[in-house]
Amino acid sequence: MKRKMISCASALFFLAVFNCKRDEPDPECRDASCCLPFFNAYVEYIRDEPASLTGPPYFSNYGFQFSRKFPSRPLRKGYVTDLSDICNKSLYKIQGLPLTHKNVFPADSFPYRVSGKLVDWTQEKLVDLPIFTLYIDKIEKIN
Repeated sequence: MKRKMISCASALFFLAVFNCKRDEPDPECRDASCCLPFFNAYVEYIRDEPASLTGPPYFSNYGFQFSRKFPSRPLRKGYVTDLSDICNKSLYKIQGLPLTHKNVFPADSFPYRVSGKLVDWTQEKLVDLPIFTLYIDKIEKIN
């Protein structure tokens, strides 16, 4: 009887340790694991932030410029930016939305309110600034 219990306990242990679903990204992207989790780290959740939308053909990829800088609590002085790329898994949420500005920086209007998970590139960088990507949970045009 004791031998059977040890075998069952061992089997449960190995099932828990070697679970195939352990490394799969969260389908709802609650922890931003759907945006290249091996290269990005979760920074913060932003809610209803004013933003302008940029993208092709004026820029190489789609992104946001925010009305304020992130992260809210910088890791060190000067480690902030108001720019963010958009996670590939949430690009479908901006389909049909007009671009805010073409090649004018800084943006002069912020017609969108965006909520989502902000992640930062953790690999090598040329400069000590954050490289953000946003997984969009919600976007709405207010103008």
